[in-house]
Amino acid sequence: MIHNILAQTTAAGSYLAIWKVIIFLALFGLWAWVGQWLDKDVRIARTQRYFWNNGYLLTGIIVFCLWFILPTPFIVQVLMFLVIWMTILITYILHRNARVLPEEQLFTADHIRSLLSRQSRNKQTQNRLTFISVHNNELPVPLRQDAEYEGYVAAEDIMYEIWRRRVSCAEILPTGDTFQLRFTIDGVKGIAGDKDRAEMESMFAYLKAVGGLDVKDKRRPQTGPFSIRTDDGQIAYQLNTAGSTRGEQMRIERSEEYSALKLDALGLNPDQSEQLQAAIEQKPGVVLITGTEASGVTTTLYAVARHHDAFMQNINTLERKVLTEIDNITQNIVEENADAATASRQLQSLLRKDPDIVLAGFCDSKDMARILTQAAREGKKLYAAFNANNTFDALNQWLAWVGEADKVADTLLAITCQKLIRVLCPQCREAYVPDAGVLRKLNLPADKIKHFFRPPTEFEYDKRGNPILCEHCQGTGYYGRTAVFETFFINDVVKQLIRDKTPLNTIRNQCRKERMLYLQEQALRKVIDGTTSIQEVLRVTVEKSTTSTPATAMPASE
Repeated sequence: MIHNILAQTTAAGSYLAIWKVIIFLALFGLWAWVGQWLDKDVRIARTQRYFWNNGYLLTGIIVFCLWFILPTPFIVQVLMFLVIWMTILITYILHRNARVLPEEQLFTADHIRSLLSRQSRNKQTQNRLTFISVHNNELPVPLRQDAEYEGYVAAEDIMYEIWRRRVSCAEILPTGDTFQLRFTIDGVKGIAGDKDRAEMESMFAYLKAVGGLDVKDKRRPQTGPFSIRTDDGQIAYQLNTAGSTRGEQMRIERSEEYSALKLDALGLNPDQSEQLQAAIEQKPGVVLITGTEASGVTTTLYAVARHHDAFMQNINTLERKVLTEIDNITQNIVEENADAATASRQLQSLLRKDPDIVLAGFCDSKDMARILTQAAREGKKLYAAFNANNTFDALNQWLAWVGEADKVADTLLAITCQKLIRVLCPQCREAYVPDAGVLRKLNLPADKIKHFFRPPTEFEYDKRGNPILCEHCQGTGYYGRTAVFETFFINDVVKQLIRDKTPLNTIRNQCRKERMLYLQEQALRKVIDGTTSIQEVLRVTVEKSTTSTPATAMPASE
């Protein structure tokens, strides 16, 4: 009887508990908000965006469907939702923590302490580095709702990696659905991984805006400077973009401080430094500064210029591109696409102004070589830079350009040829005993050398199986580069051999009698003092140069 009465008095809404609806909507809103966070966090973790987004969405749909289908009590449904939801979140957090730096990991002891001290994640990210625009303005971190926020996150991540790993040139190239990163570290280029296309396109837009480039133009080549401020201070970069058949590509180059080095910091061995300084102080005459491509010839040229007294002497340079300004020195520019005749005319015009010293940052024609030689005969001090494999190759090329052996013998003072080698990381290099056959081949006395060093060959691993890398060099085994020089100083005996048009091999033999060391032998001196490794010397000294001038015979005079 009472059941019939209750059945007849039910009202609308009696089967729907409002508090259950509120809990359900709160959980759904929290699930959706965490999904948005996960979509942005996968970019910081540099992992598969679509896999985790789709996995998270699919898991949520399944859980909510089971919520309505299964005839279970409400509390069981809530617990089921929380268990499945927490499982996928914990799985993702463990996965992303294994891929990021320790300071970027979530829910670790350090992260929890930072949360308790109210240091937000955004503040930590902002403190890693600060972008400085082409107009030298510090840029604030965009808000999450801003359109450029995703581009900022991607750009900050890439630039932090570039700075942390000491990348001198980063190339970001489209390869289909992804972009490939190629990093050049200490002169060695390598592939640094792939990035999501959408992530890189948003980064391109942000960095182009920072560098003052046209964001909408994705085909025309563009160049612009920008800087970042880190714990090392302000660091300048050059941004280059260009279109390609696969899409826009970008190159980020670190701007070097070419004018900062002095002569004694270039990498010359003590005896070489003393002899080169003597050749610099000697005048008139010509000094040839040569090397293979990208071997630091410009840095050496600038260091030589700084060694002269710019207050007492009128010093001029002639360059295709001024890499940095040198105080109290007049730097003259020749357009990069100017032909040899134009460059020669500009050099001739410069010499008519009667400078004391001229440094030609490039010398790539007979006319320029002959003008410089004639100026040296008239009492000028001159330096000429060009590509060569070694000092004898440079001498052969100079003789071919000048065409008259007597003039070369009268004016040539010295020749340097250089290459760059990596310096072993002082914090992780390891001592070892090389193979006896290698030592014999390189004429190294193993019994007289206390230690040989090389990069580490074995690594320790963390609990996740990832190698524990040296914090100083990031696991490369090397930190920075130095130049190694082959130096050829022209004494009276060599001058006479040049006048007599003696074959180059005879000149080479005479230099060996006078105990001249070749470039590889000079580099091995840096192996003996622990600066570099045998492997690095062999890698550098056997590289082929772009120069193909033969160094076998003296040219006939014209």
